[in-house]
Amino acid sequence: MVQTEPNPTLPDWITYPEADWISITPAEAGLDLEKWADFLAEREVRGAAWEGEDHTGDNWGTILTRGGYRVQTWGNGDYKFQTASVGKAFNWAVLGLAVERGLVNADDRIHQTWTGEGQLSHPHKYLDRGHHKKLTWRCLGQRVDGKHWGGFPVTNGYFWRRGSTGSSKETADRPIPEWANWTGDPFYDNYAHAEPGTVGIYSSGGQWRLVQALTALWNKDIKQVLDDELFGEIGIPAEAWDWTPGRVVHEDKTWYAHMPGYGDFLDAPYEINGHQVRGGGGWVVMSAKNLARYGHFVATGGVWKGKQLLNPEWVISHGGGNGSLLSGESTYYTAMGKVTTWGIEHPLPDALFVGPVQIAPMMS
Repeated sequence: MVQTEPNPTLPDWITYPEADWISITPAEAGLDLEKWADFLAEREVRGAAWEGEDHTGDNWGTILTRGGYRVQTWGNGDYKFQTASVGKAFNWAVLGLAVERGLVNADDRIHQTWTGEGQLSHPHKYLDRGHHKKLTWRCLGQRVDGKHWGGFPVTNGYFWRRGSTGSSKETADRPIPEWANWTGDPFYDNYAHAEPGTVGIYSSGGQWRLVQALTALWNKDIKQVLDDELFGEIGIPAEAWDWTPGRVVHEDKTWYAHMPGYGDFLDAPYEINGHQVRGGGGWVVMSAKNLARYGHFVATGGVWKGKQLLNPEWVISHGGGNGSLLSGESTYYTAMGKVTTWGIEHPLPDALFVGPVQIAPMMS
């Protein structure tokens, strides 16, 4: 574990939650009360209803924090549900932990560690063949300008079958790129169609391949990696969250009721050396309270109680299409965790802030 002295760039009013968040008022959080009231009045915060999901009643929740304190709760902050693509932030953290533990260099070719031969469903997917031979860990895992650069074009089985790279009804008109060799079968087509680094596209298919490779690299369930290496330190108990296996999303043809066959692109292997492979596209099951806790970890640049647990390069925010989010920012040190919630976004507008948190930090 990487540990340092307390980061001198962090304000002295930043604290870290223990088992639960301490709540403070908007005034104590350094918000302009009039502008904050206007901001809230302009928003209707409610449960999402994405592609057939039903989040009526208390089946949604959002937590906003600043400096390690809870400022606002909407809905049920303890509600847990799969959070779509939010887990891509955790994929990146698992890779970062591997780099910092010396298991691999981020710019190593993946096939030097795992080729997938005899495990991936077809030889054209083996990572020492075709465009995969140039595929590095960083290139497959990193998202730049909202796109992935590993050459994997598939994100959604339902739309891929229909000749689109869309991931939702709002993006259904995205055509298959000219560089992709489309057969109409998302399972067969989930491989690098172009040289890594040359074309960018948002790709859950490439993230699934990353998670398979990470499972082989660690020779361990990557949920356990996070529990053992990181989450225990920041106060997220192993039993408080789950990470849906890719097999589950692949086999559940009604994972999203309005997109039957969504998970058809999630190809074998679903276990590597006896370790189940978690959902590469995301599908983390976690409460808003704990998503906000990780968001606070993002805001502090990977520091928790004076320890640099993970270098800032590997600590990122990510949203999910079903109204879920983990997010942190280091200008005002705010964070947000959202589970299936519409009507509120993060970061907040700069104009809302008039000063730092106005209470003494709790001892930790």
